Amino acid sequence: MPSNPEPAPVDDPAPTADRVDWWRSFVFRFIAIYTGLVIALFAVLIVSANIFERHQIRDHFGALLRTIVANTAPGLDGDLLVQIRTEADGDGEAFRTLRRLLAEARGRNGLDEDLIYALRPVDEAPGVYAFAVMLQARTFIGDRYRPPPHLRRLYTRALAGEVVHSRMYEDENGAFISGIAPIRDGSGAVVGLLQADFRLAHYLDAVRSQLVDSLLLGAVLLLLLLFTGHRMHRHLQRHIALLLDGTAAIRRQIFDHRVPIQTRDELAVLADAINQALDRLQERSEMMRFLPHHTQEMITRVLDEGAARVGLSEAREIDVVVLETDIRGFTALSESLSPAETIALVNRYIEVQAEQVLGFGGSIDKYMGDAVLVIFEGPDRVARALACAAAILQAVERLNQQMTRSIQIGVGASMGPVVMGNMGCDARMEHTVIGPTVNLAARLCSAARGGELVVQEALVLAAAEGAPEVTAALTRGEAIRVKGFSAPIQVRRARVDDLPG
Repeated sequence: MPSNPEPAPVDDPAPTADRVDWWRSFVFRFIAIYTGLVIALFAVLIVSANIFERHQIRDHFGALLRTIVANTAPGLDGDLLVQIRTEADGDGEAFRTLRRLLAEARGRNGLDEDLIYALRPVDEAPGVYAFAVMLQARTFIGDRYRPPPHLRRLYTRALAGEVVHSRMYEDENGAFISGIAPIRDGSGAVVGLLQADFRLAHYLDAVRSQLVDSLLLGAVLLLLLLFTGHRMHRHLQRHIALLLDGTAAIRRQIFDHRVPIQTRDELAVLADAINQALDRLQERSEMMRFLPHHTQEMITRVLDEGAARVGLSEAREIDVVVLETDIRGFTALSESLSPAETIALVNRYIEVQAEQVLGFGGSIDKYMGDAVLVIFEGPDRVARALACAAAILQAVERLNQQMTRSIQIGVGASMGPVVMGNMGCDARMEHTVIGPTVNLAARLCSAARGGELVVQEALVLAAAEGAPEVTAALTRGEAIRVKGFSAPIQVRRARVDDLPG
């Protein structure tokens, strides 16, 4: 837990904010976002145009291929097609007749010789087709072909009598689009399929080239916008740096710093707001060092969120360890000292205790004359509280060796639930803890002799392995009666000489 903030000395050097690289500045990010949106829109337009071009290609060539196969298929005799089964049928009249008709269709429509052919379904292998008629010099009659899924669906539709065309697709031979039509026999039954393909590489290359040109144009536009953003950032950099110095002053608690912007624009308004915040923080810093940490947290919430939202009357029950220390024989000692000497002596001993409390993450709830009330919160509160109690006794012992007057303190510790909230009236309120656990710590402190620690035995058991050296120094449990508690309290004790150094 950090110590309470102290106001910065007047002669502290002006804070220097960590400079933000220009590519991380808000101006550049604004330009970058704007640029990104422009480029994104540009990219969407390019991609949309590319998709549109591809759809245009598909629709144009798809419709053309459908027309070709729709006009050619009725002229192909399905009764001849079913006669073509193997390579041996390549010399037959049926193959030569159908091949001549395919060659005529190819010539009329400018197709490549390998991109128009007839197939027939293989009855004994559903989903498999056999090549029947082709235009290549080296024929492959009867070779089987299992079409990919997107063509398989079209084949099924064509076998049902439809004339269809595919979407664009790519395989190891390039990019294609296909038209497919049924071939019927004399009875009208579909016995085969006519397929004609177009190679689209040339057209797609043109689309890709156009896309690359558009992307290059977009890159040039991006560079221009980035350059503009960089120039804008450089123009505003000086005033932004002054504002960043103001935020750095707030972060580093140098509250006497001021932002020297004298313009009449929005930056000056922001600078004035930062300066007003520094004024208020400086006032708060002066007062916060007089308050315990949990009270500081409550005040911070009220200032940040407003009293209405926080609720000054709210209270909460929390489990804590309560530590109380008290100087033994202080009344008799103070009779031999002047008021100034008394305060100086008490403050010296309280100071060494406060150092240990803050070092172990405790919170000083209040000073009650020569007594100190401390609370520990958090999952490891028991171990920290025991270690802190031992450290306080040892620190006081060391201080005694430096002082002309030796003082002994007693320490008591208890654990359990307490109520934390704002106590008092409108004129004077205190954020503190109350409850039997607080009272028990005070009673155990009273039961401790000078240089002795008395702790509730439940505290030792809860420590487990958290503070083994301290718990090992504690005596066996004993039952004592304390004021305000009807049942005896099980406690353990340890002398400062027995505690680990």
